[in-house]
Order: sequence, then structure tokens, then C-alpha cells
Amino acid sequence: MLLAGCAYDPTDSKDTKKLEVYAFSVGKADALLGKTADAAVMIDTGENGDGEQLAAALKDLGVEKLDLLILTHFDKDHIGGADTVIREIPIDRIILPAYDKESKQYTQLMAALAQTDAAVSCLSQDMSMRYGEMDLSVWISPVPFDGKSDNEQSLITKIVYEGKTYLFMGDAEGDELKKLVSGTKDLSCDVLKLPHHGVYDESTLLLMTVTMPSYVIICDSAKNPAEAETIETISCFDPVILQTKDGDVHLTVSEGVIKSE
Repeated sequence: MLLAGCAYDPTDSKDTKKLEVYAFSVGKADALLGKTADAAVMIDTGENGDGEQLAAALKDLGVEKLDLLILTHFDKDHIGGADTVIREIPIDRIILPAYDKESKQYTQLMAALAQTDAAVSCLSQDMSMRYGEMDLSVWISPVPFDGKSDNEQSLITKIVYEGKTYLFMGDAEGDELKKLVSGTKDLSCDVLKLPHHGVYDESTLLLMTVTMPSYVIICDSAKNPAEAETIETISCFDPVILQTKDGDVHLTVSEGVIKSE
């Protein structure tokens, strides 16, 4: 069950300064949340059928609205629940990559966007913003869209809170990942949401070298776990590996200390 044991505790003081990061266990799919006392940012929404469960989980966590929803790319395992989340949870702003797709999930997403009051942006350049105590940057893919590889169009999200950095990499792979790890962007982080559900990429080793995270989150499932070569590679760097195949991932950072809950 989604968020079993992770329900919102109303006795927890809203004055407590902390960032909570959740990676919800929704199969081989991405659905992530960054939450402080005064802001909530969601990245991707799982597959079709996950929307109701995710909306309920947000409400259980005390999230009355999302300040920002980022959809990294238009594959069904990242936008499948978006139409339901958009209809059930008030959202201030929604950010999308700047390309189109022909699919049932994309059509459902566009229909929901046509009905929302949220400000919708198709990102054509990198941007930075601040939500509460979170400094947030969203980077576009350095690879032009070839009409085929959605994964290589993944938006990359970087959140900095109390000096700790979280890097969420969508499904970046192939040429996008190669250009990112060999480029000029600062990819160093304390927590890395590994791209593409733990599928091994020729740039995985270099990604770990330039990020050097203390924690690695992998959005996988028991049916489709991260590849053994990926686990072997990242284990060489000795991070704590957290996989959604084992259940919901919940990290907190408070007073500069990251903990796995």
C-alpha cells in the first residue's frame, strides 16, 4: 500500500524546519515529492491508475496544494497519473518539456491541462526559482528531440535545502546523459534519483563519479528491478541505495543532516 506507515502526523510541529523527500512505490515508474512546512513540489506521477492513490497520499501527508508539478517527459510511466492529480489537487504551476507526443496518456494530460487554473510552462530554457526554503533549478535536455527518444528529453531537477543537494534525473540516458556528465553543469549532490529506473547506461560510472552522492534512489519494482550491473557500479561508491521495489522511500534533511525514515 502506498505510504504505509508514512501518513502525515498532525502533532508534528509545522515550525520544524525540514525537507522531506518521498519516492512513492508505484512500480517501475517515477512519482516523487519534495515537501517543507510551506511548500510542496512533485516530480512525475506514475502510470495510469496511480493518480487516485497519489492524490490520496498527498492529502494524507497534509499537502493541500502543490506549488509546482514537474513532468520530466511524456512516457506513460511518468505522466500516467497526471490527469487525476491535476484534477484532484490544486496546483500553482506545471512545467513540461517542450515537445509533443502521440499517446493516450499525453492526450489525457492535455485534456486535464485545458481545465486547470495552474500556470503551465513548456520549458525551452533552464530556469531557477525558490519555493519556501527550497532553491530549485530545472534544466532542459542538451539534446534536440529526434521524434523518437522521450527519455533523452528528460527535464533534470536540482533542489538545494540547508546546504544539501538533491538531483532528480528523470529517465536521462544515451546522448543526454553523456552530455550532462561531460558538460559544465554542477551535478554534485548528496542524494541522486538515478535515471531510468536503474537501467545500466554506458555513462553510469561517470555519472556516479561526478555526482558522488551519499544516497541513491532507484524507482524500480520487484517485477522490474534495477539491473545488476547498475547496482554493482554504484555500490563501488558506497552510497546508501534505496529502491522503491522495497516500498516507499522517505528521506528527511533537518539541520543539515539527511536521514532515511
